[in-house]
Amino acid sequence: MTAQSFLPLRSFPFDPPRLLADLRASRPLSQVTLWDGSDVWLITRYDDARFVLGDRRFSADLDNGLPALSPARARPRRLMSRMDDPRHGEIRRLLADEFVASRADALRPAITEIVETQLDRLLAMAPPVDLHAAFALPVPSRLVGELLGVPRADQRTFQECTAVLVSRTATKREFSAADDELYALCARLVAERERKPIDDLLGRLVAAGVSTGRLTREEACLTTKLLIVGGHETTANMISMGALTMMLDPAWPEALRERPDLVPNAVEELLRYHTPMHDGLPRVATEDVMVGETLISAGDGVIVSLVSGNRDAAVFADPDRLDIHRPEARRHLAFGHGIHNCLGKWIARAELRVALPALARRVPTLAIAVPFTEISFREDSHIYGVHALPVTW
Repeated sequence: MTAQSFLPLRSFPFDPPRLLADLRASRPLSQVTLWDGSDVWLITRYDDARFVLGDRRFSADLDNGLPALSPARARPRRLMSRMDDPRHGEIRRLLADEFVASRADALRPAITEIVETQLDRLLAMAPPVDLHAAFALPVPSRLVGELLGVPRADQRTFQECTAVLVSRTATKREFSAADDELYALCARLVAERERKPIDDLLGRLVAAGVSTGRLTREEACLTTKLLIVGGHETTANMISMGALTMMLDPAWPEALRERPDLVPNAVEELLRYHTPMHDGLPRVATEDVMVGETLISAGDGVIVSLVSGNRDAAVFADPDRLDIHRPEARRHLAFGHGIHNCLGKWIARAELRVALPALARRVPTLAIAVPFTEISFREDSHIYGVHALPVTW
């Protein structure tokens, strides 16, 4: 299998490449060749994905030879998400209280204010309007900006830098320039909190970490960068994909308007069905491990396909059908699994639970402004979604 066929183009934008389903049915653990010629194991079944992501013998540490999914990502800066315990856990614990479910619930009024303000601005525009740029992207960008104290003028900068950092086609030079620019912004924010402590998320991180010596300044800057990138890009694309789902099936906006009790499960099903991390999570085996009936040797690279696991019929009945009532929706892998599961999952859920019902309520006649075939999907990004979503009402 060639590097180009590792993640081939989709035949339909809402469905993963057919290759993944074929492998899941016939060869759940298959070796594929990446862009650099390295052979890695591709994990396609749900149970195998949970096993690998939950087993400490599979490392997420860059220093252990972690596979790179694109050339520009061959040697990125060493974020918390690319460390193993104990250091990963030490940094994560500094942030843990900021990302529990109760803290996300407490943010709901702030999220609601941001959503309603963006909808006011949207409705003041003359359609057609790019819903992704006018609504889906600003909502999580504004929230992460407020949580970390990023000036409004700098939010476009972190949006543009992030778009390059998650690109599968960016050159090493483009990636490096965007990475340096975003790191410089984060360094400035950290330095400002050291000079003038403020009781916000970043201020508390600096006080608990840098000021006590539990976190180096570089680690604080890289953690801030991780929160910025992870805090808006995936959620923005999920809002757009959720909106697109609603425009294609009138039952979805009606349910989100009329049945608030269905909203949490609807969000989980959208996360399962669309799975924004569509090319998978890299790992490397630190010792010989049996995965099912296959031996993965120490040093072997692994790619865990979350999107494939989320379409596994052994776990999700009729998995290619989007079902707002699906009882097993919460078992999805969209946020990963194990010690590296998404730190911001509860905040992302809260944003989706507010944004999508508000959109259905405030813009009941929302419709795609172009033929579906003209919508440009992010096949070229590590985060799946849309480049733009032209709408009218």
